Amino acid sequence: MSTSPPPVLDASGRRLSIADRADETAILSLARTFHAEDGHPLSDQGERALKHLLTDQSHGLVFKIEGTSSVIGYAVLCFGYSVELGWRDVFLDDFYIIPSERGHGLGHSVMDALVGFAREAGFAAVHLEVMAGNRAEVFYRRLGFKDRGSTFLTLRL
Repeated sequence: MSTSPPPVLDASGRRLSIADRADETAILSLARTFHAEDGHPLSDQGERALKHLLTDQSHGLVFKIEGTSSVIGYAVLCFGYSVELGWRDVFLDDFYIIPSERGHGLGHSVMDALVGFAREAGFAAVHLEVMAGNRAEVFYRRLGFKDRGSTFLTLRL
């Protein structure tokens, strides 16, 4: 599997790359902001999971989105396997860009890069979950994500 997405996202120098332990403070800060904004604060378990992915890429990857002087967003792709799809798949678990960087095409560029990464790495599909009322659903549908007519159910253990 390739370990790097296409690095340059746009002409203004924004870059997407795989985050590591050195990015922990920035990623956790963004994750706390995102989860609060989305209406479900980041749990201690969520923080541990992010920290784990920053040091062990066997379950997924954390990507950082860099502006000219700081990390301005992040995305998390978690690896899975689907009998229905007949191969490995990925779940876009988190995707966040700071508000001041939204609405200029950056999200579209990041999604193109993430989907391209998944395609090049041989994954069969990219899944994502959108919370009810999240305006990003329109954005994802424009990118080609579709409701499969199933319901995503969770049993917390």
